[in-house]
Parts: sequence; C-alpha cells; structure tokens
Amino acid sequence: MTQTQNRLSEQDLAQLYMQTEAALKLDDLLQGKAYGQPAQIAVHDSISGQTPDLALISLSLCGLVVVRDFPIALKDGYMGPVLRELIVVCEDNLLSVGRLWLDSVCHEMTPDPIMDRATIESIPDRLRIMTSIFIELRDALEETSDCPDMCHAVKSLYYQSESHADLADRFVEKLKGRRKKADKVPARAVPDQIPLPYELTRPQIGAEVVHFSLFAKGKPTRH
Repeated sequence: MTQTQNRLSEQDLAQLYMQTEAALKLDDLLQGKAYGQPAQIAVHDSISGQTPDLALISLSLCGLVVVRDFPIALKDGYMGPVLRELIVVCEDNLLSVGRLWLDSVCHEMTPDPIMDRATIESIPDRLRIMTSIFIELRDALEETSDCPDMCHAVKSLYYQSESHADLADRFVEKLKGRRKKADKVPARAVPDQIPLPYELTRPQIGAEVVHFSLFAKGKPTRH
C-alpha cells in the first residue's frame, strides 16, 4: 500500500474522527457540551485502551482540536511557534499513519511489509514528538488558571502519548521478531488486492468504533 494523496479529504478526516472518538469527546469538553471530571476521564479512557497506532491518530486529531481552542493570549504570544509545530506534526501523522490505517479498515488493503515498514516502525518516535509538544503546552497552561479544562486535557494527552510511545516500542520489537522468523520461510505469492469503492465499504453513521492495529495480523473487526 502506498500513499497516493498529499492530504486527507474531509471525508477521510470525518471517518477518523468517528472511528477514534477521542477528539469528539475532547471537542465536547472544550466546547462546554460535557463538564467536569467525567468529561475529562472520557477523553483519557477513549485513548488508553487503544493500540499505539490508533492512539497516535487519536492524539493527532486531539492536537488539532487543542490548537483550535488554545487560549488566544498564548496562541498569539510565545506559544505560537509550538502550536504551529503541533499542526505540522499532527497533519503528517494523519497523512501517513492515518492514511495507512484508514485504507486497511475501509479497503481491506493489507499494509505492504516493505513499502509501509518505515511508517509503522516510526510510530514510537512520532508519539515521543507529540509527548514533547504536549509537555510544552502543559507547562504554559499551568502558569495560568483561566483554562482548567484545557489544562487537564493537555495533561491527559501528554500522559497518553508518553505511555503509548513505550508500548509502541514493544509492538515494533514484536514486528521485527516476526519478520526475522518469516525471512526463514519461503515466501508464497499473494494476489494483488483491488480495493472496493469507499462508498461500498465505509461504516454507516452510528457504527461502532473499529478496533484494528497496523501492528497485528488479521482484518478489522468491530466490537
């Protein structure tokens, strides 16, 4: 599977928002549609149970929501460059890992073990970059008491990105171990896969979240 687009369409982004849930819950919190500790915990819990690849997508979508609603005084001030970096990082994550995950789920296109290897194995480093940025945002927010919801949200995103980075390292090591074993077995021919049109494969509105990992074997399933 190779990237054929320079950006995700609005339809693709909407699909990722719906399938990952975390950014939607964060949006509810920051827009005042959900309140207090339960709303904060909902953001945390929606990411904690995900595998690192899906967590990276969730964190990137959440990062874009954070940029949108970050305090204006900080956004227009010294945190401006950090927020612009966050936008670039999030969009790159979504274009690479998000595109790969979305094609796997919607078109059942198995990631290519050679062409897509670098993208999958880059997930730990991508998560650590997110961790570093969220640390800077957290530190800036802790200096003001004007945005408690944003501060709690960024702390959760920092914790989840750090935790999933360590978990991603273990997933990558397992992948490398499987690949070494596979190299010892003669490869068998695999027919080319032709994806069905998106309209025929996309989950309908209200569909349950898809649990699928680029690190695992098998096809996407819904729980």
